[in-house]
Amino acid sequence: MTKRDEGGDAVSSTSTAQRYVTFIQDDTPPLRTGTYVVTAEENIPNQSPGTFSAQATLVVSGERFSLAPEDIASVFPPNLANGELDGVLPHVVLRRRTLPWERMLKNGDSTYNQDPWLAVLVLADGENPIPAAMLAKDLVPAGTVITVTESNVTGTGTLPASILSYGAATLNPMGYGETPDDRCTVIDLPLATWNKVAPSAADVQYLAHIREVDTTEGVDGATTTELCAVVMANRIPSTTAVTHAFLVSLENMADYLPADDGGQSPSIPAGTTAVRLLCYRAWSFTANTMDQTLEALLTNLNRAPDSNALSTLALPLNGPPPSAAEIQRALANQALGTLSTADAAVLVQQALMLGYVPMTHHLRHGGQTVSFYRGPLLPAPNPAPPRSAALYSGPDAANAYNPDTGMFDVSYGAAWQLGQLLMLQATGVANALYRWKLSVIQSDAIAAEEALLQARLGGAKVFPSFLEKRAVRAAGAAPPLPPEVLDWLAQLATLTSVPFNYLVPDERMLPPESIRFFYVDEGYVDALLDGAFSVGRRTASAGELETVHAPRVRLDARRHMRTLRKNDPRSRAAWLADPAPDANGPITGFLLRSAAVSGWPNLRFRGFSDGARTTEIPRVAVRRLSDSVTMALFRGVLGSLLIQEPPEQLHSGVELGPSGTYFTTLREVNPPTPGRQYTTNPTTKATPCDPSGTRAVACVTTRADGQTLQVASAAATIASRLTGDFGQTLPNGVTSAEWALEMSKGVVEVAFAEASS
Repeated sequence: MTKRDEGGDAVSSTSTAQRYVTFIQDDTPPLRTGTYVVTAEENIPNQSPGTFSAQATLVVSGERFSLAPEDIASVFPPNLANGELDGVLPHVVLRRRTLPWERMLKNGDSTYNQDPWLAVLVLADGENPIPAAMLAKDLVPAGTVITVTESNVTGTGTLPASILSYGAATLNPMGYGETPDDRCTVIDLPLATWNKVAPSAADVQYLAHIREVDTTEGVDGATTTELCAVVMANRIPSTTAVTHAFLVSLENMADYLPADDGGQSPSIPAGTTAVRLLCYRAWSFTANTMDQTLEALLTNLNRAPDSNALSTLALPLNGPPPSAAEIQRALANQALGTLSTADAAVLVQQALMLGYVPMTHHLRHGGQTVSFYRGPLLPAPNPAPPRSAALYSGPDAANAYNPDTGMFDVSYGAAWQLGQLLMLQATGVANALYRWKLSVIQSDAIAAEEALLQARLGGAKVFPSFLEKRAVRAAGAAPPLPPEVLDWLAQLATLTSVPFNYLVPDERMLPPESIRFFYVDEGYVDALLDGAFSVGRRTASAGELETVHAPRVRLDARRHMRTLRKNDPRSRAAWLADPAPDANGPITGFLLRSAAVSGWPNLRFRGFSDGARTTEIPRVAVRRLSDSVTMALFRGVLGSLLIQEPPEQLHSGVELGPSGTYFTTLREVNPPTPGRQYTTNPTTKATPCDPSGTRAVACVTTRADGQTLQVASAAATIASRLTGDFGQTLPNGVTSAEWALEMSKGVVEVAFAEASS
């Protein structure tokens, strides 16, 4: 773990493999939202007039009345979560790192230059407001004529005099592109509630920071690190009722924020009964003993009332699975033509255990039947060698027929057809593939002509300036696949763009709150690639071209898979270092369907070939298939899996000490081990939250409600303890970066290992 100061320079660092999260104080944009006038002046000596000037108006626009859904990456705790969440400080993760500082807590006052304008307010059930849909003019005092910058649009404010909001000075004139009728969501807080839960002006500076996180073990991406903004609450949840959290705007509200102890600001006008705030996100959760924390969700996967529930990607059976002896007997009877009803039931059960699903099959020439389909994700290794060398003339050629049962296996035929359709859908890639095939045909034709010429000329040199160059060209290798085609085929080999119902043909194979481990069927992937490669087949010569080149194209696509995860240099390096890169080694992985995916969307995953987690294997792909489903592929047999809490959602909070006092365990700030928690107190200094004086903690005081933290006071206590008792150096004092570091709690990680037989 590393930390940066407000200037962005690294205070301390660790190796790439060890770095987990970097805390940065802020990212104030060079120009905040507003209207700017740029003036240019030129002076020419000895000329009259000698001074020339020009002006231009520059408008920097930013969100005010609403945020785009994609701006909010996640919230913590997740919406509707239940679990041991007492003491946590809820927070919001924002994708645009400058967003909390694009507006000001007090316009035109440099004292608040680094303070965020966004805040997270936390209220218990019963004191929480109900978000309401309104218009921008409902935030402007009633009767105020509203104008808009660079526009003739006008309106009239409707805010009652008894409700305090951002004021006419903040919203009038409105910004460029805004209108009085812009839709927004607001909450009205009773004045007493506002004074109880809102941060003080001194607290706000600590409640937003930047986190730079390592994305190597997360979902596929283009960069190895990611910067996001985090806005934290100043209040811990109630343990007796549902807790509600709101991401709100405090733009230009500095004068109205309460004092450190919750005392009312003298700037609030007399007669005010409520405060109206813009609300960008509202969610709720409950601190209790239920099992919807990340750790509980992951450890309770695959728990079902049915004791016979399978943990493989297969349909559940009605009753115990057949034994190996029963399966062998049924197969033998099938071969002899003496299959009984009981034998047939055993074989159907075996098919279900192998991942097959009976599906309605509409025949090409009319009529329908029932055929077996199995997706590319197998619950066990495929005992039959994949048909890697096969070149299918069409989907029907890829189907298999069992004359004993009269049923088709349409798995590879469906894959072939899907690959072709996906390639046709990618028109640019399909055109590039077609042009490449034409160039290969031309190259092969030149080579054939050159061979014929050499045979006829008997080695004589005729027209060397032309024929020798032509011979060199004919002797060269076939032109390589265009990069965009190779990249697309490699993505397809990792099952990108394959519809979910092709991957999991029956929902019962992946029920809610389950994890399923699988082997990728290489034969299925070959059929996908062959169907995609079939685009542009025209003549017999083209068929001969593909018979020669298709195996190489499939191999090139598999080799290129190692380059796809741009944000995973460790996996790429491990794969490239493989002594047998051309071998089609097994690809395994897992599907995870859980509230853990929706609540913690950027979970980190590490795969190992052994249960002791000593040998890590490369990641091939990690992607979210939906809000609640993640799929990951690894090169090699997955013996164990480690799932870790995403660092951008690393939660913060306080712990309850004796006599109802709160504290946080201190962490090192300076090298060589920034982020490491202290375990003992070297000074044995007694404190209210640690009467024994043995623990490395700092007390965190609250307002009278026992929930709202006195953040600035706690930050001063942390600074005093770190510098005075633990010898840490804080050139800039405790900033929001140090506050986030000191309030961080441990990382949740859960391991899954293959059960020993």
